[in-house]
Amino acid sequence: MTGETGPSPAVHVWKAASGEKVGQFNLQAGSRGIAACSLSACSRYVATADLSNDHRVSIYNIERQKNLLTTNGSTDRILDVAWSKRADDLRFATVTPKQVVFWHPADVTKRLKQPGVMGRTNAACLFTSVCFDEEGWCYTGGDNGQIQVWADTCQAVKCIKAHSAGITSVEATQGKLISGGKDKRVCIMSATGGNFKLEKFVDFSSSFPRSIDFFNGNLLVGLRNGSILEFKDVMTTDSPVENTLIESHFEGEVWGLEIAAGSNKVITSGDDNKIMMYDYETHTFDRKGTVSDHKSANKAKVKAVTASSMSLYPAN
Repeated sequence: MTGETGPSPAVHVWKAASGEKVGQFNLQAGSRGIAACSLSACSRYVATADLSNDHRVSIYNIERQKNLLTTNGSTDRILDVAWSKRADDLRFATVTPKQVVFWHPADVTKRLKQPGVMGRTNAACLFTSVCFDEEGWCYTGGDNGQIQVWADTCQAVKCIKAHSAGITSVEATQGKLISGGKDKRVCIMSATGGNFKLEKFVDFSSSFPRSIDFFNGNLLVGLRNGSILEFKDVMTTDSPVENTLIESHFEGEVWGLEIAAGSNKVITSGDDNKIMMYDYETHTFDRKGTVSDHKSANKAKVKAVTASSMSLYPAN
């Protein structure tokens, strides 16, 4: 899913394999933008949090194309939202820096939303991210490098030290609990029945993970510097090889774009002093070049680019 910014932002739902759009809806006026969104395990519902002053939470039915709920979410900005992956469990959770809130939209015996309770024995922290696994356990990442484990009672029952710096993303799937942190590494643990065991660290040199996913032994990581990396068979390889799927301008604005005549290439330039080339037929990153090594606050900006730039383009 992707979410927009704007007075009445839209959410788009896509098929990841084909790129086909299967749904679209707009939040009400005054929403300002999508802060976070999540698709339910049954693929019928979308939960969103907006950027309004009330940080409203909404639920949409994709099949019926209907808004089922919009209500005030928090006085603080909501950073992440995630549905439970357990079968027939329509709970979801939202996190702000100060609080975890569990939502029960389909259970009339419970309150619509219930704040999570950390307990006296668990270290206080600021929360950054949230996810569920297929067993119904909820996990949050903290700025203290710990992962908090939450039970159905909305209480934290365990804290796991996974990183030496703040956690930036968490994911739980296929019996694995995966987290990314500002220590520039991904931590992979086995997670079944409330038991956890460290299996592997994957380290990065250029930046830290901001988003992660795991499927059939393959790890997908989005870095803070705008890169998306893939690691094949990460669990069975001692030194998994990273495959860069995409790189992008991530610092400041993109200033220039040019289609190279007679080819399937697009060249872009931006505030980060880089020129980048993409193949628009295969939707892949090709290569990049640095225009200036000047690192001061007043560094030069590449505001335009033409196809003739290709003759000066380093092949790195």
